[in-house]
Amino acid sequence: MSFTDNRFKFEDVDQFDRHIRLSIPSYEVLACIFKGFADHFAYKGGEVIDIGCSTGSFLHSLNKKEGCAYTGIDDTDIRAYTDFGFIKGNAVNELEHVHDVSVVVSMFFLQFLGMKERILIMEDLRRLVVEGAVLLIAEKIEIDDSKIQNLVHRMHVQEKRKHFTDTEILDKDEQLANCMSCKSEISLENELKHVGDITRVWQSFNFVGYVVR
Repeated sequence: MSFTDNRFKFEDVDQFDRHIRLSIPSYEVLACIFKGFADHFAYKGGEVIDIGCSTGSFLHSLNKKEGCAYTGIDDTDIRAYTDFGFIKGNAVNELEHVHDVSVVVSMFFLQFLGMKERILIMEDLRRLVVEGAVLLIAEKIEIDDSKIQNLVHRMHVQEKRKHFTDTEILDKDEQLANCMSCKSEISLENELKHVGDITRVWQSFNFVGYVVR
């Protein structure tokens, strides 16, 4: 019996950055907010790390500070920019070895990890925050009120129909269901409170962004 891998693969997406902007309403606002925090909290002798950096567009957008290192980590190499360091590997393993980090960025990355990997990486994020790093994290959530969740989902689908066909939307939803696991709003915030003090700085439909210190 043959097995068909019907999971969503980032490396198969044409014009990845454009696809993300069209899929997540107000994504550019999130990127602008996170850029402001990353530029502010980066310091000489520290490192800004983007886990699941994909094309590297976020790292590319930052105002690079002299003496501060900038590094992207991803298990696939679909970079469109080269003005930062890059590690092709599993972020769960790579974070174990890093120190002197000023900013960690995680934009819609953790939701693609299995439970065991997520627990491990959250412990490393907690360690880095305790050591002084600022975590900028964005995730898709399941809203705790089921009626509100359904309404928000329907509105998001209507928004996506401006850019994608119904077939494209349904196909992607099926692919994501095989590889993405979203936490509830309460569950995510409890998880992040274990890492540090949290402040929500952005929300669009059921996508949320936090600063953790």
